[in-house]
Amino acid sequence: MAMILSITLNPSVDTTLFVKKLLVSDTNRVTRQEHDAGGKGINLSRIAVEIGGESTATGFLGGHDGRVVLKAVLAQGVAAEFVQVAEETRRNFNVESVEEQVPPTTLNSRGAAITLAEWNELVAVVERLSQNAKWVAMGGSLPPGAPADAYGQLITIAQNNGAKTLLDADGEAMVAGLEARPHLIKPNSKEAARLLGYEIPDPETAASAAHELLRRLAPGGMALISLGAKGAVLACHDATYIGSSPKIVAKSTIGSGDSLLGAFLMKLSGGESPEVALRWGLAAGAATAMTDGTQIGRKAVIEGLLREATVRLI
Repeated sequence: MAMILSITLNPSVDTTLFVKKLLVSDTNRVTRQEHDAGGKGINLSRIAVEIGGESTATGFLGGHDGRVVLKAVLAQGVAAEFVQVAEETRRNFNVESVEEQVPPTTLNSRGAAITLAEWNELVAVVERLSQNAKWVAMGGSLPPGAPADAYGQLITIAQNNGAKTLLDADGEAMVAGLEARPHLIKPNSKEAARLLGYEIPDPETAASAAHELLRRLAPGGMALISLGAKGAVLACHDATYIGSSPKIVAKSTIGSGDSLLGAFLMKLSGGESPEVALRWGLAAGAATAMTDGTQIGRKAVIEGLLREATVRLI
């Protein structure tokens, strides 16, 4: 079975606070709260394993909250080899209104600062683990202390070891990482718009944008632009696909993009076509959106939604 190595440089404990209705500049009574491990690579690994894949997760963890993340990762069946850092792993907060159909309010911390020695230790771990990986997936924000070209360095290491690479980041971290020409990127429409300098209002524009992004990737690369409830667009060197997500009642979009990627990459690494892999990704993203934001989609739900995820070649 092909192994997927995920790298999460700035993981978190995600705490979701549920209120009846969010009152700005007023007192809000929390009806319940839930906690889960967070981070793009971590969620990707968990979904990949959930649907039958093999994945190892690495990155930085520290303190009590770092142990909370590690426990959640191992409970999901993901292999883990994180670098322990001196500072505490960050905690992010999501505030969800149970009486309003509105996106959650998210408060993200900067994260634990890392030292040069801790960074060098992670580089050594990635050097070793990527030798046995078919794909190395990385993304999310950079923690304080990480080099500006952190993703570029890690992409180069993985590709020198024969692995294909995925980068899912935003802003300067994404721009710097693209210099190393990864094999796959997955910006959402807003992130792609920031990369290209124009708005992406519909799937047709997204298809054109995805092909423009292909020029920044490794030969034979793929650009996947997620469009939320509208689905996703996938550009390959010889084909373009527009995918439509299953029609669901979404409770939270937190982790949906990571779930899309986890299922897509797992199926792709197992030999499925990009079209089939995208269908699985759309189903997984929808399954996670049906949860309350502190969970990921489960295999039975993903399989049940698979028939409603459609992909067409354009």
